[in-house]
Amino acid sequence: MANGSLGSDITSIAFRDAQRAAENLARVRQRVPAAVAQALVPLLSQSSNPDAALNLFERLTQVASNEVFRLMERHPSLVHYAVVVLANSQWLGETLIQNTDLFHTLARDRGLDRIRSSEEFRENFARVRSRSFETDISLLLARFKKREFVRIMLRDLLRLATLAETTAEISALADVLIDEALRECAAALKNRYGMPEHKDSEGRLAETPFTVLSMGKLGGNELNYSSDVDLLYLYGDGVEPATASISSREFFIRLAQDVTEVLSRVTREGSVFRIDLRLRPQGAEGEPAVSLGQALRYYGGVAHDWELQALLKVRHSAGDQALAREFIRTVQPLVYRSETETLDETGAATTGSASQPRTRLNFAAIETALDALQKMKTRRRKGITPRQSPDAIDVKLDRGGIRDIEFLVQCLQRVYGGSEPWLRSGGTLFSLQKLHDKDHISGKEYHLLTSSYEFLRKLEHRLQLRAGQQTHRLPSDEADLQAMWRSATGERNHISGEEVVRAVRARMDAVAAIYNRIIHQQQWRHEVSEAPTELRLAAPVQVAGPDQGHAEMLSRLAMDAPEVYELISRTTLSTFARRNLYRFLGSASTSSERYAAVIGSRNALERALAIFGTSQFLTDILVRHPEEIGSLEHLAITQLEQSETLFDTDEHADGQAHAVAAQINIPEQSSPAEAMALLRREYRHRVFLAGARDVLGRRSVWLSLEETTSAAEAAIRAALRFTDAPDGFAILALGRLGTREFDVLSDADLIFVRDEASDPVAGVRAAEALMQLLAAYTRDGSVFPVDARLRPHGAEGELVVSSSQLQQYFRQEAQAWEALTYTKLRFVSGDAAVADRALSAARELQLRFARHAEFGRELREMRDRLETSDGSPLNFKVSGGGMYDIEFIAAYLSVLASAQERQEPTPGIAGNMRTRLRHLRASQALAGDDAAALQSAADFLRALEHAVRLVDGRARKSLPVGEAALENVERLTSAILGRSFEAGVGAELRRIMREVRQRYNHILE
Repeated sequence: MANGSLGSDITSIAFRDAQRAAENLARVRQRVPAAVAQALVPLLSQSSNPDAALNLFERLTQVASNEVFRLMERHPSLVHYAVVVLANSQWLGETLIQNTDLFHTLARDRGLDRIRSSEEFRENFARVRSRSFETDISLLLARFKKREFVRIMLRDLLRLATLAETTAEISALADVLIDEALRECAAALKNRYGMPEHKDSEGRLAETPFTVLSMGKLGGNELNYSSDVDLLYLYGDGVEPATASISSREFFIRLAQDVTEVLSRVTREGSVFRIDLRLRPQGAEGEPAVSLGQALRYYGGVAHDWELQALLKVRHSAGDQALAREFIRTVQPLVYRSETETLDETGAATTGSASQPRTRLNFAAIETALDALQKMKTRRRKGITPRQSPDAIDVKLDRGGIRDIEFLVQCLQRVYGGSEPWLRSGGTLFSLQKLHDKDHISGKEYHLLTSSYEFLRKLEHRLQLRAGQQTHRLPSDEADLQAMWRSATGERNHISGEEVVRAVRARMDAVAAIYNRIIHQQQWRHEVSEAPTELRLAAPVQVAGPDQGHAEMLSRLAMDAPEVYELISRTTLSTFARRNLYRFLGSASTSSERYAAVIGSRNALERALAIFGTSQFLTDILVRHPEEIGSLEHLAITQLEQSETLFDTDEHADGQAHAVAAQINIPEQSSPAEAMALLRREYRHRVFLAGARDVLGRRSVWLSLEETTSAAEAAIRAALRFTDAPDGFAILALGRLGTREFDVLSDADLIFVRDEASDPVAGVRAAEALMQLLAAYTRDGSVFPVDARLRPHGAEGELVVSSSQLQQYFRQEAQAWEALTYTKLRFVSGDAAVADRALSAARELQLRFARHAEFGRELREMRDRLETSDGSPLNFKVSGGGMYDIEFIAAYLSVLASAQERQEPTPGIAGNMRTRLRHLRASQALAGDDAAALQSAADFLRALEHAVRLVDGRARKSLPVGEAALENVERLTSAILGRSFEAGVGAELRRIMREVRQRYNHILE
């Protein structure tokens, strides 16, 4: 084909950039057989986005072998497949370009003709893994997912699969990926500890089962191309043998953490999934894995209605099926019941119990909670770009969108599913069919809701396929709108962007009309009725505006507390803050005492509004414990002027100001259960106040960490009173608790030491009891997890070591990294004399390695291993230039200084990182410019991590992906440090990490 004819062929194609298209096509012609180039042009003319398709096809010609294009010549359908993928998804287009062997697969088999089963996915993955030399399971799973997504996407875009088939296939693939991650992690832990066992009903030992349950989109077999995956990890109950090397609880918590890490860790292929565990019992406050009995007691007596509604879609995804079936069978009556029921100690439902009456469903409160959770999860980091305005239509969360259809179906299922079990199903489309069959919705409503749901979900899929990101907002760019419309509808007639918007709005308005006509608006009441109430759908309350679901809630506030209502109405709140506010008000409505606490103080609520707009962690506490809002009324807030120096004084640097009282007072007459409930409430209260001070005021991060550390120490000392600890028993801290940098959502690294004459069995019982008291999941939540793996020999070593055992281990077996780890050793509670001997042994360990010629080399090797264990380039703990670099520098120089008699190694009193760096500078172990730079970096990294935890409600080590969350993190970090970031917090993070890494390489060269 001549260049001239090639150019004339494309004049009728609506390229955005005709000149670039002509140049690209000319290059393509030079690299591919004539038959391929000839097939390409008409395909581009029919493409939804010819510019994107041609740009990426030209890139494909740069990297693919001649064999690939000869294959296309023999199978012209492959050119069609390539254009479809490249036009609709930059994300999967890159996958196709990097994995050109997929063309051979598509030419060889007939995989596009039918939906694949879980068994086929599992067999294919086993085949791929057997041929790969890759050892990173996360990378393998992520790569396999994207390759399979190319095929699923083709079936979708070529209209070979229905929406239900597409989402079911994505969900089946997800189940297999989760199961493979579980197998990998379980095998590793089993090799290390053996599989947990319990005694069955006949007294025989049997392996304790573990299961992974899915909820949300995956639970309903309706997973998107870019959905969060909501998981719940459960393990079986039973009496454990006394010889077990590790408790079932500890084993399965580690297993849950490992599975979550494998699935969510970022690799060069991205992550497998974004895993969300916040639907588990007690949300972010609960343990990642819970036993069957704990879960049933929670859902039977503690869970909010919105948490029960989330169980409508629960199903088995991986692990033990029998355990999953038992849980689902037992909780179903709780989800659908309409009478007063609770669970007895065995988990069975009982009728008429007065302990936790279940009353009429408050759909407004349920909607508020679920909507807030979903909106928080679906925003992405670059959610509002120049091509996507904040006013753009959100096809999921705006009124009449996907969420409204799903919520409507769920509410109807809960109302009628108690008496009509046939209505109990997870999928939205299938449930709509059942509701129509039973005459709970009319034929017209069924048709409109079904067609609208399919239409909006197709739009959602097209939006997410573009870049592989979780977004639901229509683009504001005219060409992008038109491309999306052509892809979703298959129409080729010209339609303007304005017409696209009108068409989408018309669909959503029709859905909203049905939603408003059916959904019950609950009467706002001070108290929950004591008598069981029949569940009915009442006449609708017509209220204009996007928040009509909360109209009665606000109307009641207007009558009962005009000042509070005026505050809420007049204050400009972000969507994020308003959703959290409604979520909080829905929770506060469940009792007169909670409601009174809300309306009793305008000042406290005004402060709470600032929290709702900033901190998911603090919001979750307020939602679960609305009475905590009263503590904001007279909370002392530090407000430093911009010109004030935050860190120059010893008081600020050492982090002693504002430390809470070290003692948690528990009445002597309290039973152990009462005492621990009080302890959990008091610790939660202190952590909440510490976080609130950070969000509402301006103060050094070291002050906040000191406050949280003091609260943790007080909790440990209080818990120790109820363990029957023997004489000569001591608790020492390591890690962040050891350096007084304990943060919200931190684990407590502890080591238990006993005197030689102390009873070893009693010591172990005391340590296990303490760990259980602090970490156990209860109605009042838990205190914090305890990690004792930093003890000699790690998890394989004795839980409680004697002073002489510790000293012998340090002299003969300890490795270089342990010399650094034990610079953080600090006495917390118990026998001070025993603790002093442990601290002396740690000082001997440091002196031993200070004289070791290979000390620096061994540390660098350890640091390299830690760095390569993480795939994220901006992990501000592990990545090069992160906090680990600073910690290695400080500990390394402290150990060396001990040998040079410039500075005594001082485990136990070394203090936080800022204090340690200042001491190193004063002793001349660290140059002045290095010390200043590292101090500034430590301030920033600790402030950033603290802000991320407060904002996101998770102990993550990287920046959040949601735009609103990222803005809040930047604003809060800026307030803590007293300075702004002109290029953004991400750019500042990269700059600081580069500087830290340079100094790390220089100091540890």
